[in-house]
Amino acid sequence: MDVPLVDHPDSVVIVAVEGDQLLCVRQSRRGANEPTLELPSGKLEPGESPFEAAERELAEECAFGADEWHELGSFWAVPAYSTEFVHVYEARDLRAVATVPLDEDEDIEVERIPLVGSLERLSDAISVGALALWLEAR
Repeated sequence: MDVPLVDHPDSVVIVAVEGDQLLCVRQSRRGANEPTLELPSGKLEPGESPFEAAERELAEECAFGADEWHELGSFWAVPAYSTEFVHVYEARDLRAVATVPLDEDEDIEVERIPLVGSLERLSDAISVGALALWLEAR
């Protein structure tokens, strides 16, 4: 059986670190039977660079900006059936920014978890892959 190819824009995922804590989001996803614990992430908007998208997504989902950014790498999300290419950024020296209203279909709760053991707590493959890149870069 041929699985249709999902045409998906590039996306970003942010490994936002505050001391010994990792900034995460808990949200509902259609394919999961319970809310997932993920790193902040999202799609690039038309004309937007991956870095601009990372800054925007961190502000939209978590109401934070960062004074220090590092590009960690990139990877295909699920190349067997999606064109999504993921850009991974580390954000440090976080600071609060004005909140931006979420889209109507989003129900995001910001959560900080300890870095130790965080890989096992994340629920989605993109977050796990991004955190693995961050751990490798350390």
